[in-house]
Amino acid sequence: MRPRTKPIEERRTDLLDAAEKLALERGADGITVDQVTSVAGISKGTFYLYFDSKDHVLQALRDRYVTGFMARQAEAVARIGDPVARVETWVTVGLDDYVRDHSLHDVIFQHHPPAPAGPTPVTALTRLLQEGIDAGAFQLPDPAATATVIYHAMHGVADHLIHAPGPQPALARELRHLCRALLTCPRGSR
Repeated sequence: MRPRTKPIEERRTDLLDAAEKLALERGADGITVDQVTSVAGISKGTFYLYFDSKDHVLQALRDRYVTGFMARQAEAVARIGDPVARVETWVTVGLDDYVRDHSLHDVIFQHHPPAPAGPTPVTALTRLLQEGIDAGAFQLPDPAATATVIYHAMHGVADHLIHAPGPQPALARELRHLCRALLTCPRGSR
C-alpha cells in the first residue's frame, strides 16, 4: 500500500520547484502563494508548514541556488591538487553556472542580495585561497579581499557573456589569467 502523503522534504522541494517555475515565467514579484500551491498540487495550509510567506519561499530558492552553485564548485576542485588550478577551476565552474542559469539567478536575486547568514561563494573562495596560503602556494596579504575581487570579476564576466552577442572565449581565458596573476604575484609587488 502506498503512503497517502509525500515525505516532508519532497513536499518542500515540490513547493520550491513550483515557485522557481513561476518566478521564471512571471518574475519573483509576479507570483503568489496561491499560484505556488496550485502548481505544486499542495494545499495552502501545507505551504505554511514549510514557509511563512512568499518572501520566505523566495529566500529558500536563493539559498538552494547558492548551495547548488557552491556544491558544483567544491566537487570540481576536490579532484585537483594544484592550488592555482583549483582556483581557476572554481572560477570556471562558477562562470559556467552563472551563464547557464542566469535567468533563474537574475529573477531570484533581483533587488534581493543573498542573505549573509550562511556560507557564500566569497567565503568558500576565501577558504580555498587560505588552503593555498597554508600549502605555501600563495602569498596573499588579505585572502578575503582577493576572494571578493575574483568573485566579482567572475560575476562581471558572466554578466557580459550573458548580454553580449556570440561566444567570447577570450573573456573566460582572461579571467583565468587574472586569477593566476593575483595568486602568483610575488609578495611586496602588490
